[in-house]
Amino acid sequence: MTIRTIALCFTDAAQAEPLARAGAALAREKGAHLLGLHVVPDPQIYPAVSSHMSGEVLSQLRDRQRDATREVQAVFDARVAAEGIAGEWRCLGAKYLTPAERVVESVRAADLVMVGRPDGDRTGRGEEEIIRASGRPVLMIPPGWEPAPLGRAAVIGWSETREAARAAHDAVDLLEEGAEVTLLSAAKLPYRDEHHYPAQDMATMLSRHGLTVRVVHREAGSSKISEILEREACQTGAKLIVTGAFGHSRAYDFVLGTVTWSLLRNAERPVLFSK
Repeated sequence: MTIRTIALCFTDAAQAEPLARAGAALAREKGAHLLGLHVVPDPQIYPAVSSHMSGEVLSQLRDRQRDATREVQAVFDARVAAEGIAGEWRCLGAKYLTPAERVVESVRAADLVMVGRPDGDRTGRGEEEIIRASGRPVLMIPPGWEPAPLGRAAVIGWSETREAARAAHDAVDLLEEGAEVTLLSAAKLPYRDEHHYPAQDMATMLSRHGLTVRVVHREAGSSKISEILEREACQTGAKLIVTGAFGHSRAYDFVLGTVTWSLLRNAERPVLFSK
């Protein structure tokens, strides 16, 4: 299925430019409609905080929110005009929902969702909610990323999970015919021959879409799996990493951490997450 609607989720002005730049370039490449989303939370949704604010302080906070919204919209509008694409801006209120919940409501009709990498004081919990709850593939763009064709080469992280299978299928819409794809499995446990067959079946599926696929296994040893994926992408020249996301419970992720969190917070190239 061709990508026809791309939703950009703006959380702050600092990440607006790289996200808008990448989203507009991809929308032009795919002939897609670009939807820009920005949520303005109502301070009064947090009574423990807002009850201690004077009317003047609340008014000043809302003024700052309006200024930030105008700044982000100006960046989005400029990129849409520069690329000559169809674009739509939506500023959403979130009086009874968290900003992430409001975004999730609005992106389920999109073919692809794009977010910025959570940096600085941001925890990434909003991006986590979008990945977990939207039901859509989510493409993370790191800060400072200069648009480059994502569909020419990719590293797809493979494991025998629902999330990994969905990620591999979701990647097909982003990849160009003839793209070089590395289907990479990496694990702390020794590799067993029986793992070869599901990976080879997935490689065959991808090749039927006109992709050039090789199956690779790397033993993780003391390395993080996220580091292995990044290293493979660097060595092969791939601009895109594809992976299943949050295959464990929230409690497991909170205590032990996951490949998803490591890539979401640290990846230096775009990552497509599928849940």
